[in-house]
Amino acid sequence: MTAGDPRAAIDAAPMSRAQVAAVVITSALSALDGYDVLSVTFAAPAISRDWAVGKAMLGVVLSSGLVGMALGSLLLAPVADAIGRRRMVMLNLLLMMAGMLMSAFSRGVAELSAWRVVTGIGIGAMVPIITPLAVEFSNARWRTLSLAVMSIGYPIGGTVGGFVAAGLLHLFDWPAVFLFGAALALILLGAVTLWLPEPLAFLMERRDDRTLARVNALLRRFALPPVEALPPPPTTPRAVPYREIFAAGQRGATLRITLVNLLFIMTVYYVLSWMPQMIADLGFSPSMATMVSALASFGGAIACITIGIVAPRTDLRAVVAMLMIGLGLATPAFGFTSASLPLLILTGLIAGAFLYGGITGLYALIVDTFEPRARATGVGFVMGIGRAAGALAPLVSGALFGIGIDRGGVSAALGSMALLAGLIVALSARRPQPCRADA
Repeated sequence: MTAGDPRAAIDAAPMSRAQVAAVVITSALSALDGYDVLSVTFAAPAISRDWAVGKAMLGVVLSSGLVGMALGSLLLAPVADAIGRRRMVMLNLLLMMAGMLMSAFSRGVAELSAWRVVTGIGIGAMVPIITPLAVEFSNARWRTLSLAVMSIGYPIGGTVGGFVAAGLLHLFDWPAVFLFGAALALILLGAVTLWLPEPLAFLMERRDDRTLARVNALLRRFALPPVEALPPPPTTPRAVPYREIFAAGQRGATLRITLVNLLFIMTVYYVLSWMPQMIADLGFSPSMATMVSALASFGGAIACITIGIVAPRTDLRAVVAMLMIGLGLATPAFGFTSASLPLLILTGLIAGAFLYGGITGLYALIVDTFEPRARATGVGFVMGIGRAAGALAPLVSGALFGIGIDRGGVSAALGSMALLAGLIVALSARRPQPCRADA
């Protein structure tokens, strides 16, 4: 056995296969989130056709999952700081699996909306947990890249899931889109059970008589020597996590990142929710509309990995501001694009790159805002408020469509939110680092 702080040992050592596997699982969970969030938008043109519902009512269906995501982020994610990240991930997967399965058997807007809320609760509590998990399983050198690997799962889920959904819609009907998501959740539940341990950051914060043994088991799993004893816990009393994120020295940073996320997410969920329907409204089939949306997610996947490579070498704040402003301009550009498939694909790719790239960089800023002991709570709060606002985006835009405003005008209105978010980041006096070494 050796002496010393196990956190420093993990930071300094090369990444083990077990650590790489854990980060890959967070990426797979993010991909499932990406698919589950977009599944209802993939199915929306077919649902609208089969149930003969207008855009205002379709906006209710699209928003219901976002309402659930807000509830999951605000109410369920903080529980992970008490019971552990791994247990909460498994609970979230069960909620997502049940919600997707029952969505496939829904027979009306109210029933489908209710099950989308259940699915959203699982999704909403998942992202605030897997975001710090990707950081906590990494060493210091590869921390930002690990976060990018986690983040890239989301657009990959949208890309691959979009192509799969397009095939399912061509061969079957819209319930198959949700059944596929339920099957993916079941597979990932098995993977988490086998290969996703509880991270060191949680073990060190929540100590008991078994902590040393559990820490050493994790170190052996990461190909590191066990330690004889743990460093002493912090001498300051542990505060309630919500009280910590609003403490005097933390409050300003919490409110600033919350506002930025809120504004940006309004544009994000407008684009994600309405892109397939806007394409279908131009005369394209539901399958083709889903295909174009999948290609937009492909542009986002390229942007995510680019951010992971570039961010450690540049000012992350400036990059995030540029991406947010880019989405604010690309959103109305897509809205004003004519019914030309090549032009729709091109503008969709550009919007997807700015959208998912912005999310990746924003995640890094959000994680860096909070200390490890309150990280799930802080990230959950920021994302929960953002998703509560994001849930309004499909409703507001659906109402605007319903009163006769064209897609260009609605896109310009919702795109302005991302523009404002980018300006706030650009003018922010604080220059955050991508991820702290003590994460």
